[in-house]
Amino acid sequence: MVKKILKILSAMLMILLTPIVFGENIGDVNGDGSINIADVVYLFKHRDVGLEKGDLNCDNSVDIADVVYLFNNYQKWREPVVFAKNFEIEYYDANGNPVSYDDNWAYKIITTKYGNEIYNKYCIVREGEEPPSNLPSDVKVIYAPVKKVATLSAFQVAMLEALDNDSVRESIRGVSEYTYTKIKDYGVFPKLKSYVDNGNIVPIGKWGAIDKEALLNISPDIVFLAWTHGYLATDMNTVSDLGMNYLVTVESNEPDFLAKAEWAKVYAAFYNLDKKGNDFLQKVWEKRNELIRKTRNAAYRPKVAMLYWSPYSGPWVYCAQNYYAKWILDVKGDYCFLDIPGTSYVNLDKETTLEHINGCDVFIYMNWNSLNEPMDTLDELKERRPDLAPVLDSAKRVYTTKFSYSYDGNVNMDLLMEDFARMIHPECFDGGDSNLHYFKKLK
Repeated sequence: MVKKILKILSAMLMILLTPIVFGENIGDVNGDGSINIADVVYLFKHRDVGLEKGDLNCDNSVDIADVVYLFNNYQKWREPVVFAKNFEIEYYDANGNPVSYDDNWAYKIITTKYGNEIYNKYCIVREGEEPPSNLPSDVKVIYAPVKKVATLSAFQVAMLEALDNDSVRESIRGVSEYTYTKIKDYGVFPKLKSYVDNGNIVPIGKWGAIDKEALLNISPDIVFLAWTHGYLATDMNTVSDLGMNYLVTVESNEPDFLAKAEWAKVYAAFYNLDKKGNDFLQKVWEKRNELIRKTRNAAYRPKVAMLYWSPYSGPWVYCAQNYYAKWILDVKGDYCFLDIPGTSYVNLDKETTLEHINGCDVFIYMNWNSLNEPMDTLDELKERRPDLAPVLDSAKRVYTTKFSYSYDGNVNMDLLMEDFARMIHPECFDGGDSNLHYFKKLK
C-alpha cells in the first residue's frame, strides 16, 4: 500500500507544472523554496522534521494526518494570496506569463474589492520600466517604489510599519489627524515619532473631511483610503478631484488574523518589498500554529466575555464572526456572544448583554476610550461601570486593553494573538498571564 501511494505521488510530481510560490514558507517541508507535491512526498517519508515544519494541522504530532492535510492544502498555500478575501495580487513576466514574486517579474496587478464590488486595479511597474501595452482600461499604472504616501487609518500605518523599513517610513507623508496626535503625544508607532517631529509626517484631516491643502502640499503618489467608515465615497471623490491616485483597503472586513496580516503584501507591493510582506504573514501564521498547539490540550474551555461599555450608548459586543471571536474559539475559549451574527460589533441592550456574560470565567474589557477613562484597577472598572460589578466579582480573571493595542498591536499581531491565548489559558504558558504586551490584568 505504501509503495502504491509513493508511486502515485511520484507520478504527480513528474507532471506538476512549475508552482507559483512565496519562498520558504509553511508547507515548504523539504526546504527547497517551493510548495508542491514534493513536500507531500517528503513529509510522507520523513516524520522527524519537527512540529514547526511538520505539524501542519496543529495537533502536536507529525503523522499521516499532516500528510493528508498538506496534500489537501498545498495548492492553495502556494498561491500569491492564501487567506485574504478582499484583494488579489498577480505577478507576470514580460510576456504576460504568471510568475512568483521572487522570479523576474515585469509587472504586477493588484485588485482591491469587497464582495462583487471592485474598488481599484493597479499595474505596478518598476521605476524606469514600461508597463505592458495591452492593459485593460480600468487598470491604472503606478511606478514602484512609491516615494510619498498618505493614509487615513491607523491599521494602514501599522501595516506600513510591519514592513520595518526606513524608506517606507520616509515615504509616509500624511496621516489622519487622530493618528498624528497619537504618534506625537501618546507614544504609538514610536519609530515614526521623529518623522512627526521633523515635519515629514503631517496631519491631513480625517474621514469625510480630508484637508485638501495639506494633501496638495504633500502630492502623494497614492492615498490609502479605509473601507471601514461611512465617508468612503466622499473621500474617494475628494482624492479623485485632486487628480491623485487612491487605493481602498478592506482589511477591516477580513475574517481572521491571518487574512488581516496578509494585507501587508499589498502595502509591500508598492515598495517592491514583496518578500517582507510575505514574511510578516509567515510570522503571524507560525505564531498562530504555535498557540493552537499550546492550548489544544487545555483541560477546559473557559467562558469568555469581551466588550466595550460606553457611558453614553451602553454595551458594544463583538459579533460571532469577528476575528477576535474566532481567535478565542481557536485557542479553546467559549465565547459568550456566538448567537450574535456579524463580522464587526453591535450595540446591545443592557439586559441582553448581562444575560450573555453572566457566569463568565474570563472578562476582557476592550477600552475604546482609554485616554479619557483609564481603567487601571478592578475597583476602578466596577466604579465606572457599576452594571458590570456582579459579573466582574464572579469572574476568575479580568483584563483590559492597553492604549497601544489597536496601534502597535497590529504591527506585532503575533504578540497580540499570544496575549489572547495567555488570558484564556494562562496555565498553558510559562509565566502565565504575567507578561502581556497589549493587555493588563485588573486586580
